[in-house]
Amino acid sequence: MMAARDGTAAREAEPIIRCRGVAKRFGTQTVLRGFNLDVMPGETMVIMGGSGSGKSTSLRMMIGSIPPTEGVIELFGRNICAMDEDELNGVRKRFGILFQSGALFNSMTVAENVALPLHEHTDLDPEIIDIQVKIKLELVGLREHADKYPAQISGGMKKRAGLARALALDPQILFYDEPSAGLDPVTSAQIDQLIIALSKQLGVTSVVVTHEMDSAFTIADRMAMLDKGRILKVADRSWYEALRDEPTDVAAKRGEDERLIRQFLRGDPDGPITERQSSDAYEEALFGPEPERVLLPTPSLEPTRR
Repeated sequence: MMAARDGTAAREAEPIIRCRGVAKRFGTQTVLRGFNLDVMPGETMVIMGGSGSGKSTSLRMMIGSIPPTEGVIELFGRNICAMDEDELNGVRKRFGILFQSGALFNSMTVAENVALPLHEHTDLDPEIIDIQVKIKLELVGLREHADKYPAQISGGMKKRAGLARALALDPQILFYDEPSAGLDPVTSAQIDQLIIALSKQLGVTSVVVTHEMDSAFTIADRMAMLDKGRILKVADRSWYEALRDEPTDVAAKRGEDERLIRQFLRGDPDGPITERQSSDAYEEALFGPEPERVLLPTPSLEPTRR
């Protein structure tokens, strides 16, 4: 079922992605903890947060690139954490990924890049694959650039070509890793409109990892805010808009988590994010903890040498 832009229609169905009690540790470092998230069919879920908040790690676990240390991740009602590689590859054919760089093969034309998943994972005739490639390139506005190589197209066009390749197998879910990163404002806005159009035309579910707030508020049905590996809030876009636009004197009465979210949304220089970066912690990070002072014997007042 395709979501309305407020996300209400999608919630009548079962989640297409369900994360419960997910944690991820690398050695002694905990990157994600207590991660609970439902993504409904047809909606666009934006996962946002600052650098190091755990948003990219959460996406990598949802696509099965890395396993969680704890918890369960379900796609299409199946626990991908319990799957072997063959089973996981079968699930991967049902979703597409737009990587931050586009991740195109430089030795292949745009059309060849888009055709690659079809050659690898289907038994379609070459003529049918050619038609499918043209359809996917037309969806992203690149059909006339099919024979160009990645080095011959712009950064925004590479993103669109990567998106066409992600669409090659007609996925039910699209994952986007920082789709606006490194793009100028106009090109970024074009990518945003393309994400919205694909959701409307194809009914795909979209999970978008980003820290670009203009983009997030444009494309999201719902938004999840991450901070230091934990989810602070999952809510409709309208809730985040209301918090962002709330008068300062009213917002000052909110709890620390909501004030932190508001500072992030607005890009304010002052707030809980910057308050916790105390000068003492900064000095310790630079120079390490202050060494314990050792009292040395008082030097003799008498000369030791004659």
